[in-house]
Amino acid sequence: MPGFDHHSEHFAQHWRETYRELRAICPVAHSSAHGGFHVITRYADVKRVLGDPETFACGRDLEFDASDGQRYVTGGVTIPVNPVQMGMMETDPPRSQSYRRPLAPLFSPKAIAAYEPRLGEIISWAVDRVIGSGRLDFVDDLANPIPAMISLDYFGLPLERWHDYAVALHQAAYLQKGSARAVRALVEDLRGIIAARRGTVGERDDVVDRLLTVEVSGARLSEDEVVNQVFMLLNGGIDTSTALIAGMFGHLGAHPDQRAALAADPGLIPNAVEEMLRWFTPGPGVARTVLAPVELGGVLLRPGDRVLLALGSANYDEDVFGEPDAVALDRENSAKHLAFGFGVHRCLGAFLAPAEMRLLLEEVLRRMPDYEIDFESVVHYPTIPLINGYIAMPATFTPGPRVLDGFDGRLPIRASVPA
Repeated sequence: MPGFDHHSEHFAQHWRETYRELRAICPVAHSSAHGGFHVITRYADVKRVLGDPETFACGRDLEFDASDGQRYVTGGVTIPVNPVQMGMMETDPPRSQSYRRPLAPLFSPKAIAAYEPRLGEIISWAVDRVIGSGRLDFVDDLANPIPAMISLDYFGLPLERWHDYAVALHQAAYLQKGSARAVRALVEDLRGIIAARRGTVGERDDVVDRLLTVEVSGARLSEDEVVNQVFMLLNGGIDTSTALIAGMFGHLGAHPDQRAALAADPGLIPNAVEEMLRWFTPGPGVARTVLAPVELGGVLLRPGDRVLLALGSANYDEDVFGEPDAVALDRENSAKHLAFGFGVHRCLGAFLAPAEMRLLLEEVLRRMPDYEIDFESVVHYPTIPLINGYIAMPATFTPGPRVLDGFDGRLPIRASVPA
């Protein structure tokens, strides 16, 4: 399929049928776009590649012997390469695991469970901001602020930055004009914050502190390394969740029977969140670079070849998920989705994001269960190479009361009491 281009508007509008066709007739297809790459569409093949980092690399600057002599390849996890390095996502084992290992306990199920009360506060605070008005935009009022606030709060970054960070990463996801400049400003802001944190290193056991204290190959991380890791975590934690939140409420807005079922039985919600992750797959694809000759789906891949792993296609593979085009809230194997990847690079937020989705879904179903989306005003991203999300999703609902007392009106923190 030489015309396949995951950056095109046509793909954004027809990605499900495009992938359905590829899975059926050419599961390892070649595209001539962006310098040429293979697109891998079947679940088993995608999972195999994700589980074999020795053959399929994430790194950006790769050097290895090939049949045509010494070769250098600019790799990375996007096609074409992202202008800003994506931390450990674009680092191969064992070094990537040296970054990941000290952070893993902070993202464990136990750690996320301990954080849930604070998660609930941030979500309630965001809903409180709109509950009295009877109208909201699911993107601007919930999907954009909540993941940004939670990410900054959990990582140990200043909460007052949430708006600038959320807008920069959100607009960069759909390539809004000027967004690259905003992302560069975000990175420079991070650099200043992290430099200042070196003066208090060891005082707070949060994500930034762990990165400032960890040693890799016997040395502390450089400023650039810490900035890259934090930037990667922000990318992973913010706009992917933004996309999923909007997609989730959009679907339930169009299917009030499913919304009513979840409201009547909240015990269905955890599995429903997994099904939403399968159905929407907010990060629809990730790239790798072939390091050694390998056969995949009947196609011989050579060292230096670039491959795009179509996560959004794998999660619709008919051999794994029956009736994949339908959202089945009680699907038994929903959790087999590859929305978080697989193997040594599986998303660190794979427990945080579902907890966030579950609590938010419970809150909205409890406090604004009759919301109605103005579907004629919904705006989808024009292209979806990195994130499959929404720009606008306005809705109305029956107004209700606020639930939090004593919180600052500008940030989800308790207001200070005058001495």
